[in-house]
Amino acid sequence: MLKELSIDDSESKREVPVMTRLDTRVINLLDMLIKLNIFKSRSEAVAAIVEKTLLPQEEKFDLLQEQLSKLEEIEDTAKSIALDVMKG
Repeated sequence: MLKELSIDDSESKREVPVMTRLDTRVINLLDMLIKLNIFKSRSEAVAAIVEKTLLPQEEKFDLLQEQLSKLEEIEDTAKSIALDVMKG
């Protein structure tokens, strides 16, 4: 299963760097996967694991984005009403 995560071709699609702090236990696990030649680097390991976790759920994230847009619309309306109230 872990070999499925190691996707050399997808690394070229990764163009946005993301900095993160991880627990030492997670780093140790990543380092073990690197020593086993499943991944070339921590960066590759984290990217592959995140992609494998999130991308299959893309449809759900699309639904979440729709709901977020609705919330932002409600928030904008509420702010507008609050500003009108404060103007008197």
